[in-house]
Amino acid sequence: MRMRAMGLMSGTSMDGIDVAIVEIESVRSTDEIGMRLVAFQTVPYPADVRDALAAILTAGNPARPPLATVRDVCALNFAVGEAFAAAAVALAGSTISAIDVIGSHGQTIYHLPDDDGSPNYRKSTFQIGEPALIAARTGVTCVADFRVADIAAGGQGAPLVSYLDYLMLRDVVENRVALNIGGIANLTILPAARGPADVMAFDVGPGNLLIDAAVAHYSQGRQRFDDRGAIAAATAISVPLYEWLAGHPYYSRALPKTTGRETFGSAYFATVLEKAREVGATGDVTIATLTACAANAIADAVPSNVRRVICSGGGAHNQTTIALLRAALGSKHVAPPELTMSDAFGLPIDAKEAMAFALLATATVRGLAGNLPSATGAGRPAVLGKIVPGDNFRALMHRVTLDGI
Repeated sequence: MRMRAMGLMSGTSMDGIDVAIVEIESVRSTDEIGMRLVAFQTVPYPADVRDALAAILTAGNPARPPLATVRDVCALNFAVGEAFAAAAVALAGSTISAIDVIGSHGQTIYHLPDDDGSPNYRKSTFQIGEPALIAARTGVTCVADFRVADIAAGGQGAPLVSYLDYLMLRDVVENRVALNIGGIANLTILPAARGPADVMAFDVGPGNLLIDAAVAHYSQGRQRFDDRGAIAAATAISVPLYEWLAGHPYYSRALPKTTGRETFGSAYFATVLEKAREVGATGDVTIATLTACAANAIADAVPSNVRRVICSGGGAHNQTTIALLRAALGSKHVAPPELTMSDAFGLPIDAKEAMAFALLATATVRGLAGNLPSATGAGRPAVLGKIVPGDNFRALMHRVTLDGI
């Protein structure tokens, strides 16, 4: 059976809404898949929605007061849902009725992957982008809020892209790593000729998040990212700042582990700026040092027996990050792994994560688990997401039933 699915994704960097349409065949178990990208587009957030998200995500910065109320979050949940629905229609246009199911990751506004023992701060996660609006505006059944089922099963709710990594990127001969450099960089470790129970995955630490924040700060908002890594390539790093950054306790935490803006967001970035001033690092030097720290942290996390690192995400466009990563892998490994872009495996570097949520949505409507417990720390496999029926729901369920799932 062939299904046409759409994935919607906006990550930590909030670069925009990634929309991917894929055709998927033969998803009957965790070992069978055929997937092809049909179309992809990144749709910018409306300026007012992006500004509202930025305001909410400054919460926790001691230098700024909280800027969001419960009322604000309530309204923004619907505003993000409308933006996701509009992005879906913008790509699919009149062919939206040909989509069987939409998988929407939504926009994470808070993620607490660990239980600190406090009754008010239990392990939890919160994604917004109301899926009922997506289903209503498109007429397509929507699966959303994927992380919470994994947390209910004892996991950290991430990384979830490991499901796609295992199905599409594992090999019978090579030990591989799937690397995504987004706002946060994450790895999926894929041992050769092994099953899903042997897959490991975790967040390494900041990828683009702090680099983007530094570029925006030092350019006074005129730039949002270091285009191709040109700023970082033009100057040397600050060794004292680098050593301070590399000493962050997250890097030495035991697995499984995930992170986000709660640890490396605006509050932490304020301390980065303070440390940069203390050691006399200019803006360009700070950007270069953050880039070097991200690249070296990734290289440190790659196991020594890995033969290939398959890279995706916005950070793959940063030529300085990639050059530093190649150099670090070469110096840290006796037999350096080959660094390959995910495009070579049918997963374009910008589209991969959106494709993953299209895949996860198809797994959910067929009753298949979409988490890898060895990656997330969950106690059991879990069917992920919440299904919001669209106009096509009855027809979709009829097709799934006929397929014998």
